[in-house]
Amino acid sequence: MHKDRLLQISFLATMALLVADSAFAQYNTPCTPDGRRLCGTRNASVAEPCLRQHMDELSPACKAYLAKKKS
Repeated sequence: MHKDRLLQISFLATMALLVADSAFAQYNTPCTPDGRRLCGTRNASVAEPCLRQHMDELSPACKAYLAKKKS
């Protein structure tokens, strides 16, 4: 009985971690490091206006991402 309960808890904990990881994956873009460095957030969507103000300081990958997103 105790072993079954421990197995259930382990399974639920693993599932919670997987769901949390996939939820945060949407925030990982080429601009994530630049957003963190220049704007204080890792969410590129939230930081987009700030990132656009710092175009000359962005990584090439982030510049390309923002240019594609603007189109």
